[in-house]
Amino acid sequence: MTTPSYRRYAAGVSRAWQHPWLRMQRLIRSILEVRRDAVTRPVMKATLTKALREREKIRRAGWMN
Repeated sequence: MTTPSYRRYAAGVSRAWQHPWLRMQRLIRSILEVRRDAVTRPVMKATLTKALREREKIRRAGWMN
């Protein structure tokens, strides 16, 4: 069984060179591209919700300016 992409993203290499907004966008994209089943859906939904909240915090903090 292969590891879902959102798990590979979380366990990947250092991303200190990336802006926080870019990291959140990549995480959201990787979550949305994975097929969901009954077992992984609750975890992916919670992770996506947290990522969307974090993206909103980053946007409000002015990282995009």
